[in-house]
Amino acid sequence: MTEGTSRMRKRIRHFFALTVIGLALAGCSGITVHHEPPVSSDSPELIQEAIEFGDWSLPTDGKVLLVRREHLDDVKYNMVVETSPNGLTHMLEQSKYTAQFRKWYSIQPEYEQVIAGPPLETSPNVQKAQDLFVSTEGDSMIRDVLVDERTPELRIVHIEFRGQ
Repeated sequence: MTEGTSRMRKRIRHFFALTVIGLALAGCSGITVHHEPPVSSDSPELIQEAIEFGDWSLPTDGKVLLVRREHLDDVKYNMVVETSPNGLTHMLEQSKYTAQFRKWYSIQPEYEQVIAGPPLETSPNVQKAQDLFVSTEGDSMIRDVLVDERTPELRIVHIEFRGQ
């Protein structure tokens, strides 16, 4: 190994060491990110905000149990709607939701927390689907829909919009 190569390696090691120190200091610089606290409500204003964000249509026979909004790095809305099987079909069609539903066997309450309605693990049948969607406002998002088929006449629909 030549003296030039040795010096070059030493410089590279110093550069990497300074880079690591710089990144560590940047992480401890006291920069804080402000996140709004989550808001949960069944107010018409929050319901309207959520359905506008997700380009979502509610069924005429539907009852919104609760909406939750969180602003972290991206916006997230959760909404729970009680409706009939026909109301569910209408809601999905009007919301241009075409993802295929699959039976959901492994319900883990610690990971899939519902914001309203009965616990999913007590449901006789749960179906789940997810789509990627771009709203009319140009917002990209993931729309998750969990359908709790509680009785032959009742669907409790857990909807989540995650995006920009």
